[in-house]
Amino acid sequence: MIDEFLQVEEIQVLTLANTEAIIEQRTLPFLRFILENGSDFIMSMIPMEIAIAISAHQNGHSTQDSRLRIHDLVGELAIIQKVEIDSIVPGTGVYQATIWLLPEGFNQSISYSMIPSHATLLAVLNDAPIYVSRRLWEEYIAQKEEAQQDMDFDVSE
Repeated sequence: MIDEFLQVEEIQVLTLANTEAIIEQRTLPFLRFILENGSDFIMSMIPMEIAIAISAHQNGHSTQDSRLRIHDLVGELAIIQKVEIDSIVPGTGVYQATIWLLPEGFNQSISYSMIPSHATLLAVLNDAPIYVSRRLWEEYIAQKEEAQQDMDFDVSE
């Protein structure tokens, strides 16, 4: 079965914490993907350093650290072609992504399974498109609607 994908139009880094909690890393951020169909897809439990790097890049800030990080190195060694958030790791409930890249000196793309937040950072840093599986998005919407129904109860009864 060929999976259809929805392209990500915008990414927002969100947190439910106040500034002190963020500094103390007592909460982990969310990534909100705004999709081409106008809806959203949210991933939670994003590592703080990944969220900070995405946000810093989006806001035109650079880090004071001159050391090369792994996400910088990958972008130096390969062209990031696209990222697809495409499945759930069996038995865990966590998302998985596939990153497509063209290593320097190669004439054929290769792909790797990755943690979606890390793959998203690579895509953001390298201006590569990001896609979400339509099937995953539909499951996400169904879970969101179910959670909303669970919250919509009449307390006056």
